[in-house]
Amino acid sequence: MAGIVTGTSTISITTSSSQSAYIDVLKEINKYIINILLAFIMLAMGCVVTVEDFKVVLRRPIGAVIGLGCQFILMPLAAFTLAHVMRLEPAFAISMLIVGSSPGGTLSSLQTHLGNGNVCLSIVMTTISTTAALGMLPFNLWLYSRSWTESTGTSIPYSNIAIALVLIIIPVGLGMIIRWKAPKIAPVVTKIGSISGLGLIGVNTIINCLINPDLLSSPWTLWAAALLLPACGYTLGYLFAFLFRQKWRERRTISFETGTQNVGLALALINVTFGESPLFLSLLTYPSIFGVIMVVGAFGLVGLYVLFDRYYTKPEDETDSAGGDDPDEEMETKGVHNPATEDL
Repeated sequence: MAGIVTGTSTISITTSSSQSAYIDVLKEINKYIINILLAFIMLAMGCVVTVEDFKVVLRRPIGAVIGLGCQFILMPLAAFTLAHVMRLEPAFAISMLIVGSSPGGTLSSLQTHLGNGNVCLSIVMTTISTTAALGMLPFNLWLYSRSWTESTGTSIPYSNIAIALVLIIIPVGLGMIIRWKAPKIAPVVTKIGSISGLGLIGVNTIINCLINPDLLSSPWTLWAAALLLPACGYTLGYLFAFLFRQKWRERRTISFETGTQNVGLALALINVTFGESPLFLSLLTYPSIFGVIMVVGAFGLVGLYVLFDRYYTKPEDETDSAGGDDPDEEMETKGVHNPATEDL
């Protein structure tokens, strides 16, 4: 009997060891996939940006300023508030703050194109918010995370986060160089980046489910927080754009940019800065759930706008109201090529 028990114990230890090795391999694969796909996403982001885009938008910068305020003031505050209201565990709350403090991504520009928004403004806002995230993301984490780090003794490696952000936005600069030096290649890179954005969320979620089978049975509060955060972003973005008398295209664009976060960037930051932390798997849980809900919600919202545009004719006087002409239309009037609608 003792031999049988010993044998059983040996088998159990061997099985446990093999499972641990299997999970470690999946973790490494996930890290490489996230980093590679994110590089394509950021490269694609740079490929759709031109100097003319900035010139047109910055002639009337109010839209971009509103978007930045919503992105880095309202969204982190919304994440902080929801995390407390839902009483999330520290790891879930911190990862929610990382997502809420992240800039917009290529998906928001695709939303804007399909939802009949101002694509030129969307591209410029995404680029500016990605650059601003170098300082604003660590600052918001420092400002809001103390509710959980001080009580649990968890430390956040702010310097590692800043370094990771610098490395992450390098592909954006490379993409702008590609756009400048090889404009014929830029549309191809952009399409690859757009596909990579959706692929990153899908592949990461599948691998995280394999690594952590309990992900799908996460607390209902976590699912509710993942549903409410983008909804708050869309609502607050549209509301503030309306209060500042932006036209309907700009309202939609600012709403999309506020509610649609760059989940790939958030996942990459967690991989780079918390890869060896015992909280690593828990930190990946919220972005994985949020990413799926965000994509479904993003295209659902676009569908509602498409139906609205089909059956409702907007008053002509609104398009001529305070706030100036549409930058996209202005580019076409001046004979300037706007790559946004072609590339996305």
